[in-house]
Amino acid sequence: SSSFVCMPARPTMRLALCVVGALATGPFQEIPETEFFPSLKGFVPTQPGQFVPKAEIPRYTNLQQADFNRLVRRGQPFVVDDCVKDHPMMGFVCKDFSEKWPTGQMKAEYSGGGRTTLGDPAWYSTARPAKGWADHMTAGRRISGPYVWHVKDEEPLPIKRSVQEYWKTPYFLNGTHMNRLEAWDSFEMWFSLPDGGAMAHSDSYNEMTISAQFTGTKKWRLMMFPELRTIFDSFESFDTGVYKEKKWAPEYEFDVGPGQCFVFPPGYMHETWSNPEINDVCATATTFQFNAPFPAQYIRNFLPRFSNSHLVSAENAMEIYSSYATIAKAQPKPTSDKGEIQKRVDSKFVDIDANKDSQITEAELRAFFLTNPKGKWGQAYEFAWGRYIKDPQVKKEMAQERGEYRAGDTLAWHDLNEDGHISREELLQTFTQWNVLVERHRKLMKAKASKKAVAQAKTIEEKYAKEYMCPTGPAQCPVVDRIRAKKAKSRQSVVWFQGDEDEEKERKEL
Repeated sequence: SSSFVCMPARPTMRLALCVVGALATGPFQEIPETEFFPSLKGFVPTQPGQFVPKAEIPRYTNLQQADFNRLVRRGQPFVVDDCVKDHPMMGFVCKDFSEKWPTGQMKAEYSGGGRTTLGDPAWYSTARPAKGWADHMTAGRRISGPYVWHVKDEEPLPIKRSVQEYWKTPYFLNGTHMNRLEAWDSFEMWFSLPDGGAMAHSDSYNEMTISAQFTGTKKWRLMMFPELRTIFDSFESFDTGVYKEKKWAPEYEFDVGPGQCFVFPPGYMHETWSNPEINDVCATATTFQFNAPFPAQYIRNFLPRFSNSHLVSAENAMEIYSSYATIAKAQPKPTSDKGEIQKRVDSKFVDIDANKDSQITEAELRAFFLTNPKGKWGQAYEFAWGRYIKDPQVKKEMAQERGEYRAGDTLAWHDLNEDGHISREELLQTFTQWNVLVERHRKLMKAKASKKAVAQAKTIEEKYAKEYMCPTGPAQCPVVDRIRAKKAKSRQSVVWFQGDEDEEKERKEL
């Protein structure tokens, strides 16, 4: 079943905010993008190579907290037009960064430029052509490779602190310590000459990401991460991999200019370009992450495809998702036994459903995480910057923030029809999805270490396909037919099995 509820657009919004409620049955089933995302309602996907990115990206000014939370939990990409207009780095061009932090070390993307220092003026005055790709929005013309300065994790602490003196977190993240400090700690800088850009890729972050523009205007194209039914459908999701697989079919095309920022969820694929007709300086931007809320509805709905992606195979995403999906500190051993899953559902209702009406509300989840000894683990936080927080009052407030947001995020994960509470049927469905997908994932991870990895993986995938992806029975099942038809013979011929070294090799070949 599905339902649509739309909130009328406020004067500060360019698109009405709609909430989509829908139930997808079966652990491998997903609600299609065109039904899940309000901004894609009515959008007709194009075939790869036929680019008609006509969906309208939602844009906001004076973004309110309730709208922000709702957008993020759904994983809706959006633009904030007044994001960093008062940021101290507004107006900084590449030369300004070069002169202020000349010893900074940054990476030259795509063209084999390696690493260079910010103090060398050649990087912002001389174009560095990279290989062109026909599927990029520049239609194959060679463009200038961008530079990325990883202030967050590749600079000595004194340099990082010097840059942080110029930092200001966007207003809509300042309501919590954990968002304000995560943005302050996680930023990197991107520099692009006119006619520069990035090839289509999906980042490895399992957090929401923001890209804010200080100078210049960047054009973006976006596409939801493609559906992957099995690990044999996985592909190289870093730069240009989606072009090579002929899967690039973007939904959106839009500009982000000075003072604006773009907010997007894990996995969403994107490419960029600095049009030389409107950019005459080396443009500057920053990318950073934030922690709350968690894009729970988005991850849960598209978990079948993400379980076959780099987010899981290379970034241990299942460990990150587990506490939301299982409502437990330690991930229980996955099982596909229906009776055992039902016992786990009943146990959660005993612990959380305070009034015993067989409905779990956000208030009951909040009480569970903030006051129940069984749920106080939900207040814990493990952030890279946490060791620098010494004030006991700030620590106490952060624990409160964590518990409150976890309550809302947990509700978002399990409240499938979005009526404000979790029923026993909904929890049984989400627990079943999680257990089946994690059980399968662990079997594949075990096979990954074997010399017969591909053969074992085909056996595992066929078993789960027959049980969960063949509505008319295994005798007539396209998924099973595709698994059997795979010609892969070695671990390295299946992208899902490739490790960090293989990914780095792919990047160097660009």
